[in-house]
Amino acid sequence: MELLDYVIVLVAAMVPSLVYLIWVRNSERRTRERWAYVLSVYLFGMVVSVMAAVLIEGAAVLVLYTSGSILDQGLWSFEPYDPTLATILVSVIIAPYVEEWTKGWGVVSIRHKIKMPQDGFVYGAAAGLGFAAMENIFYNSAAILSGYDVFWTTAMLRAVSSTLLHASASAILGYGIARKYLLGAKGIRGHWLPYYLAAATLHATFNSMAVASEVFDDPNAAYYGVIGATALAVSMFWWMKREIRIMDSR
Repeated sequence: MELLDYVIVLVAAMVPSLVYLIWVRNSERRTRERWAYVLSVYLFGMVVSVMAAVLIEGAAVLVLYTSGSILDQGLWSFEPYDPTLATILVSVIIAPYVEEWTKGWGVVSIRHKIKMPQDGFVYGAAAGLGFAAMENIFYNSAAILSGYDVFWTTAMLRAVSSTLLHASASAILGYGIARKYLLGAKGIRGHWLPYYLAAATLHATFNSMAVASEVFDDPNAAYYGVIGATALAVSMFWWMKREIRIMDSR
């Protein structure tokens, strides 16, 4: 790629996530979070969470396919290294649970700045948007090698679907983390686990729609999968913003 291509890739990957970040942060009218804290979580998600997820996911796949493991011998009707099984395994099972976990670290890193439950939504979304920005850099870089028509289609689709999904899913976990620490300060026991499972399940549902064309033979699978995944991501993002406004107004 030429220098201009690198610039275009970075702009297309990061600008949508930063616009959404401003939008989410400004959903709070009375008690907005300081930009220094919000951006620190965004960068945490972009760098630390992504690096950790790549390492953990790679290690998980390596262990599952190592000599003597159940996947090394095939699984049910799947053959060893079957691409369909690999798609399901990585996209629907491993990635959602690993990525939501590592994105949650960003919220934990700023937990001492959380004052209200809705702050968890904001910081969780920030971690998710940072993660999405880096992920989009990877996907957009690969797409631009196939031409600008493929690149713009990929960039626009991911800006509306995957980016919003990462923000919404990690916002749910962020809320759970905020709730745990706020309740703990009052001597009340709370736990983030149900929110983590909800975030990972949302992520897994989105991914299952996104990879539908690679799993099913139906020629319309890709079309319906993209529509379903995008609708899910957009609706959850609007729900999250609405919850922030409602909580902030109380």
